[in-house]
Amino acid sequence: DMFGFAPEADAFWAETEGPEPLVGAAGMGENTWSKGVIAYGQHEPKWSPTPHDDTHDWLDSGGHRRLSAGSEQEPESRTLVPVPVQWPATLEPDLLACAPHSAGGIVAALTTSGAGAVVPSAVAAGSAAGVATTFSLAGLLELGMARSVTWGNSSFFVVTGSGKVASCPMSGASIGTTHCSPLSMPPLPRHFTSTSGAPPAAVLQRDDGGLRAVVVDVGGEVALLDLLAQSGEDGVAWHRVASVRLPNDASRGGEQPEVAAVTSTQSHLLVTDVMGVAYRWELRSGLPIAAPPVRDVPASGGRRSWQSACVLPSGKIMRL
Repeated sequence: DMFGFAPEADAFWAETEGPEPLVGAAGMGENTWSKGVIAYGQHEPKWSPTPHDDTHDWLDSGGHRRLSAGSEQEPESRTLVPVPVQWPATLEPDLLACAPHSAGGIVAALTTSGAGAVVPSAVAAGSAAGVATTFSLAGLLELGMARSVTWGNSSFFVVTGSGKVASCPMSGASIGTTHCSPLSMPPLPRHFTSTSGAPPAAVLQRDDGGLRAVVVDVGGEVALLDLLAQSGEDGVAWHRVASVRLPNDASRGGEQPEVAAVTSTQSHLLVTDVMGVAYRWELRSGLPIAAPPVRDVPASGGRRSWQSACVLPSGKIMRL
């Protein structure tokens, strides 16, 4: 039903002219109408050799409304509730990483140098108070400071300031330290070409085992890149598979939001700006299925500066 017509309108017909049968129903007898040529407001011949006039006004009749983009949704304002967690005395985290559902909904908070703490799932959900357990990621300093951390099924994926991506096995985090090693792949795009510093980016593992990168591009565009084998060449390269665009912020005079962090799961893409506003796109098979994002605005008093955010398995957004 691409043009919005009722499907039952095509199931029965009674015409005064055209190919036989002039009166019929779908599924009864031979479909002789399918042998004709569709003439949709153009100059193609109809079922008869006589050309017809181009009198169809597609815009006045509704246009291609099913293919038009939907209007931007109203932002959802939510009251912020502090997580009842006791942090290590010397930890001042910069990054958040929410564990997938298979890991039980725990959250990691880390500094750009790799020091971190794990927040239990009950504490992250706000249903209990607790203490965060410290751990650290070793081997990052020679790659550049951590810019983002994504929690995979068996490891952290860390995007560094050089654009290189490191993998940090999760087994080590439970005993205090896990050693990270760089993955053999090209650096993320724009990490060597940006004049204003490396843009916000994140890397995660796709369902098929490959890697997906999310990189903030110029003009408010957020690119989704897959690491794929080069056609006819050796090696792999980042290929853009989709992109979304951040809407201008009407409350700030139509300015483009300044992005603080990006992250993604298999079902959601999350972009957070420095004001704490979270823009969320639903993904299906790893690709966005709607143009306008859902905006989640923190209802906080006073001006705050936000650094990172991630999505819990419950769908709630954790902010730092």
